[in-house]
Amino acid sequence: MKPRTLARLELMAAAAAVKMREEIARHNTVLGQIEYQKRVLADYRGRLKATWRDGGVVAAGQAMRAELFVSASDEAGGRIEAEAQRTRLMLEEAVQALARNEQKRRGLSEALRRAAAAAARESERREAAAVSWRKKEEG
Repeated sequence: MKPRTLARLELMAAAAAVKMREEIARHNTVLGQIEYQKRVLADYRGRLKATWRDGGVVAAGQAMRAELFVSASDEAGGRIEAEAQRTRLMLEEAVQALARNEQKRRGLSEALRRAAAAAARESERREAAAVSWRKKEEG
């Protein structure tokens, strides 16, 4: 390939790498938010359990609301965990794509280096041929 084409391909791969790193950062942010949601849910469940352990008198309405909360929190916990798993998979895919991109960029850099060296050798050859031609003309 021509050096100019290789340089364009390398530029495109670099732009793709930036997007992949941004995607990885977004997935890490989502995982952080999910962990925060898990902690909030666990803290609230802990406070709810502590209320029941105290052995105090609890109104029937409060007990029913607590039961609804427990059911809803179990469902929310399942959804949060499913989202965490999905995000972890997407993060892993993004990391693998970035690794493939970096490997491609290394290959492009090597090809660009070889093309530049070949162009330099060709330029030297042409210059040497032009000099020898001039010497023949003068002589």
